[in-house]
Amino acid sequence: MLRKLLLALLAVLGVASPFWAMDVGELAFGRWALLFVVIPGCPACERVLPWFSQAAQAFPEIRFLVVAPAATPELTGLAGDHLIYVDRGGVFGASLGVKLAPTALLLARGSIVRRLEWPFDETKLKESLLELLALQVPDPQALLGKSAPGFTAKGLTGEPISLESFSKPLLLVFFNPACPGCWEDFPVLVELSREVGIAVLAVGKLSAEEVERLKSTAGERIVVLFSEEIRILEAYQVMRSPTYFLLDGKGVVVWVHEGNLVVSAVEKVREVLKEGKIRR
Repeated sequence: MLRKLLLALLAVLGVASPFWAMDVGELAFGRWALLFVVIPGCPACERVLPWFSQAAQAFPEIRFLVVAPAATPELTGLAGDHLIYVDRGGVFGASLGVKLAPTALLLARGSIVRRLEWPFDETKLKESLLELLALQVPDPQALLGKSAPGFTAKGLTGEPISLESFSKPLLLVFFNPACPGCWEDFPVLVELSREVGIAVLAVGKLSAEEVERLKSTAGERIVVLFSEEIRILEAYQVMRSPTYFLLDGKGVVVWVHEGNLVVSAVEKVREVLKEGKIRR
């Protein structure tokens, strides 16, 4: 679900709305309420939008976004201070299964957790927002300063390898072979492997072709691990791929990064290593 949603966002939000230029990564973090409307021409949308505005004031912990095919004067007048994303042609909404207006989608870290299609009332909207607020959202950043959860996975030849057996410091990478960005990071990982130990963990069933590609791409210094234990993802609260955990010499998590290793992220890893924040 998460990967499908993010790919849809990458495809659609790559072209910035004239009313809001957003980073695609924003919807993958925190809690969001999206309202799909058509104004003018949809009396129900005009009825729901004030509920949405009142809810935005009542739930500051949730970010609210209005999505419409055009930012008409009528819409901007009703929307007030709301962020508006112009979904030309309805491509974004269609990619998320939105078939009618108004529809409200509630997201937690990029996953759709509740869908409200018309007809619904203000009470139902508020109840759903309360449920979203109460939802325990996995967050890998919560592991910072804590010992990395132990696990045992399989190496390329099928031998069991435990996290405890690795020399530290260690950069642990949660990898999904169906994620193009994961493969794109490998050249950077190969370079970083000269400076810190790296283990790439793929959780789930992999095809023989994917295993062979991992073998040939990882190089000699990167250790590739496989596991079908979803509990490992749960223990590390991983919601997207790739996700990176930098462990110090005692196995404590000192840095977490979700998404591709952009230049700033690589610089941060080197900064942490150089400043001696990694206890050996």
